[in-house]
Amino acid sequence: MIVRVVTLGCKVNQVESAEIIEALNNDKELCINASAGLEPADVYVLNTCSVTAEADRKSRQYISKMQKLSPNSRIIVVGCSSQNCAEKFNKHGVIGVGGTTEKTEFVVDTIRKNAENIKSILSDRILLRKNTDFCAKYRAKFANKDKTRAFIKIQDGCDRFCTYCIIPYLRGRSRSIAPEKIIVECQKIDSKEIVLTGIDISDYGKDIGLGLSDLIGSLSEIKARKRLGSLECEIVDDRLLSAMEQGGYCPHFHLSLQSGSSAVLKTMNRHYDTVFFLSKIELIRKYFPLAGITTDVIVGFPTETEDLFEESCAFVELCAFSDIHVFPYSSRRGTFASRKYAPLPKDVVASRVAKLLDIKHKLRNDFFIKNSGQTAPVYFEEKKEALCVGYTPNYIKVYADAQCGDIIDVKLTELYDDGMLGVPTDSQ
Repeated sequence: MIVRVVTLGCKVNQVESAEIIEALNNDKELCINASAGLEPADVYVLNTCSVTAEADRKSRQYISKMQKLSPNSRIIVVGCSSQNCAEKFNKHGVIGVGGTTEKTEFVVDTIRKNAENIKSILSDRILLRKNTDFCAKYRAKFANKDKTRAFIKIQDGCDRFCTYCIIPYLRGRSRSIAPEKIIVECQKIDSKEIVLTGIDISDYGKDIGLGLSDLIGSLSEIKARKRLGSLECEIVDDRLLSAMEQGGYCPHFHLSLQSGSSAVLKTMNRHYDTVFFLSKIELIRKYFPLAGITTDVIVGFPTETEDLFEESCAFVELCAFSDIHVFPYSSRRGTFASRKYAPLPKDVVASRVAKLLDIKHKLRNDFFIKNSGQTAPVYFEEKKEALCVGYTPNYIKVYADAQCGDIIDVKLTELYDDGMLGVPTDSQ
């Protein structure tokens, strides 16, 4: 039985999809060949995302794409979008609709219950040949670009209840994974880089009497290069930064800002203002002067006036982020913001997005130039035409004549494409 798992959304979803694939391949009774990607299959598992309305729409679209690729296939849907609107996934060919919890168990149980039905439509090899072009079109889209990195889930759920966000209602309250289990997972991984991820890793340990700094310390003996996923600014303190410094963690911090206006932050139910946020950036740069500091900014939140947007832009430039993920506001049914505020006109939001994207590109180039001439260990992960591509510890994308899978010292020379050109020091 051929099973293909398609994953949309966050790194947590990627981790959970990997767990599903591992469980299916290890189930000797079912005799399954499971892997990631949109390719011809007997059964598809669609791991959905619901962070925006667009993510919901794309999640539903993939039902049709799967049915086009393998018309007789059976489909199992899990994740945030199906948790949010299960009825929208009850379509022909869908044999199971689950949510955000116990995804692996749900998928395995659903396949077991439908095993005889699935066996009756096992893939026709003519179908595989007929769909080669369609398959190739999507193979690159769903290739795991981070295949050389290992993502370790340390936490799930969220207690923040930002007014715009549906995720706490879908993922539930914050729950931490015990440190000993995380250590075992890290020791099992054969990878040169580990990324600690979760829905809100800043909240790690609060339910088990620990903190993120404690976990960082307990993983100090893990030899792989280590990174942290997205953080909330209040977690940044001397203890955390000292633990990262001593534990060999990469100086890359993704701090979720969401707005550079204190007034807008308040209506978003973000529990900080811009003065506090900036103080955390300054503290990071005290420990790591060349740290890569990236962020998310929501543009066009309903309380964002033109003046407050300009204030937000000015603050973003003051922070000198190394990169920015720019998102237009998406009203999510069931959130406080969707009930209280009317969305801004789409043309206004689009104009603001364009302006902030211009600022993003300028700040990113400024950060690259600041790092020009620096030598850093680069983990080369994939091939792009004649060059290998990888990342420095502070998350600069580097193109160089190197071998994929290696971590080597590279001198950063100049801006190139969406990153920088580098020269391996042993070739100079």
